[in-house]
Amino acid sequence: MAPKRIALKYKIIAYAVTWFVALFATNPNGKYWPFVYMFPLALAAFANQHSGGWGLFATFIGIYLAQAYFYFRSRKVWSTLLLFGVLVALLISNVSGCRAMLNTH
Repeated sequence: MAPKRIALKYKIIAYAVTWFVALFATNPNGKYWPFVYMFPLALAAFANQHSGGWGLFATFIGIYLAQAYFYFRSRKVWSTLLLFGVLVALLISNVSGCRAMLNTH
């Protein structure tokens, strides 16, 4: 009996929808869309309001890329759901960090 898997198209749809919801939750009125490239840096702001820099920016982009790599390569339903949960937790923290940064600037 073959192990159950989630089809790649469903993984892509879930991933894209989750990112879109997180981006919209961060900036519902669209005022800050020109700064969308800085979205991963808000993960650092969630932990420490005074952190920053290109090295930290690259680190958090790396975290998202590593999570995406393992998410899309996952073969079992439980590992896919676990990695999707990690994405949701990262994005919730990121949205919180963005909102904190937007309220201070």
